[in-house]
Formats: sequence, structure tokens, C-alpha cells
Amino acid sequence: MILPPKVFLSYAFEDTALADKIANTLQQNGIDTWWAGWCIRAGDSIRQRIDEGLDDCTHFVVLLTPTSIGKSWVNAEIDAGLIRKLGESTRFIPLRCGLSASDLPPLLRGMLSPELDPTNVDLCQLIGDIHGVSRKPPLGPAPKVLRAAEAAPTGFSASATAVARLFVQSSKNGKHHDPSYDLARLATELQLSEEDTKDAVFELGPLVNNYRDKLITPEDALFVEFDRYWMPWDAETDALQVAAGLINDPDFPKEQDKLAEHLGWPARRLNPAIAYLADRALILFRKSTSGRAWRFSFIMKTDETRRFVKSRS
Repeated sequence: MILPPKVFLSYAFEDTALADKIANTLQQNGIDTWWAGWCIRAGDSIRQRIDEGLDDCTHFVVLLTPTSIGKSWVNAEIDAGLIRKLGESTRFIPLRCGLSASDLPPLLRGMLSPELDPTNVDLCQLIGDIHGVSRKPPLGPAPKVLRAAEAAPTGFSASATAVARLFVQSSKNGKHHDPSYDLARLATELQLSEEDTKDAVFELGPLVNNYRDKLITPEDALFVEFDRYWMPWDAETDALQVAAGLINDPDFPKEQDKLAEHLGWPARRLNPAIAYLADRALILFRKSTSGRAWRFSFIMKTDETRRFVKSRS
């Protein structure tokens, strides 16, 4: 069971009304508060009750006003609170009202001392601090460029990897010029400077085409190289399956639309597989000029196709 924080509230008799508001507000917000108004009864030993409150507290709060700062009893309690602070058993909180930080004793000036407005007693921040509520905002996600690099050991820099991932994940059909960005939009999407984005595109070399920073597009080879990191397939493995079909099955489709239907693959998967074979001269092919989803319209086996399959057997 987690015990509630316990506050010892030190104050001057002249500030009783304000101390009463503070004590009740803390108590109503889950902070077990010691203050003389309800912890010292008729006939009690004042010293013993104060000692008990000090010994048991997790937080020592002293209400510092122009009146209390000169009271010997308050200063004696401050001494006791500081001793507990030095023993690392209690947090010491000077709460100012009507005093500037420069008016505090030297030992207290180095502490953060919240200031209280007596006309509007707002203790929300103090309550949060006592409960250990962090003022720090929630941790946001790392920039896209770092998440891309952490997710895939591509051998390229984090920024180049981020460019590749963006193209892979946003391409509709996995072929050249799909998709396209200008430099400014690409940099914004990746949360990079334009200079770093330009360097990343340069690093990718022949995998990307850059026309004067106005039209930056992937080449077929980019999908061949990077699909395996972010798509549920590998272009090289798929290429071997296509090549084996060409070699082993005389009825294996040669037209890309029929081949896609035969394999049950969308253009996004089939285009990189055939590009792998075409780029390495492992097949004869004709590129599509229809402007539709297919990168190739027709493929045919060669001796290089057979050697490729044989080398992987």
C-alpha cells in the first residue's frame, strides 16, 4: 500500500487564517497535513506534538511572510526542517507570501520557493510537486529519421534510410517515379533540414533520381534494395520464384498482368521482383508504355535465367 505524503506546516500565529486555508487544501488533496490548529489539543505537550509531526513528515512546508520570518519559533522549526532535509528524509519547501526571494535567509535563497497570492490561494502546483507529479511533458516519438534507422540496418545513414522507407511505404506500384516529391516537401515529411535531405538523396545515388530538387523520385532498384525491410516480401526471393517458374513451367505466364493473376501478387510486389531480374540481365523483357500499374509488359527466359536458378538451388 502506498502511503500518502505527510506535510509538516510551519507558520506564525499571526498567519493562522492563511495557514488554515493551506492546511485544509492540502488535506483535501490527499496530503496528510500536520498543523497546530488540529494536531495540538488542550493539555498536550507542544514540543512533543511538534517533534512527532517533524519525525513523521515527508515534506516540511514553512509559510514565510514578513511576520513569520522574524519569529524565533518558526526559525527553530526551520532549523529542524533543514536538519531533516540534510538527512535526505524530508523535502523542504519554503512557501513565500508577501516576500521576495531576496528577502529569504541565505540558506533558503538557493531553494525554489513558490510564491502565494493571499487573495487567491492557488496550491495546484504545490500539490502536484508534493505528490511527485512531473512538470515535464510526455516524451514524444523520436524523429522519423531516427525511427527509420532503428528499424532497419540498411547500411545507409539514418537520413538516407528514412528517405528510402518513405518511398517504399508510400509507393502505390513499386516502380520508378512512384511517388514523387520536391525537396521542401520531402524534408518536411522526414523532419529534416533541406540540406540533410539533399545529402540523403545524394547518398542513395542511382537508387533515386533528383531533377533540380524539384522532382525527387525512386528508381526501380530502390524497391529491389529496400522492400525487404518494410514490406512483407523480399524482391530477390520473389525474383527467384518468377525465374524458376519461367524455367520449369512451359505454360508460365509471360505477360505481367497474367503473371500477377497467376501468382496472386499486386503490381506493388511483382514490379520489384521483375526489376531485380531485368536489372541483372537475367531475362529478356519489354517495358510497359501504358502508364498503368505495370513496369513491364512482357518477360522471357534466357540462359542467364537458368544459370540464376541453378546457382540458387
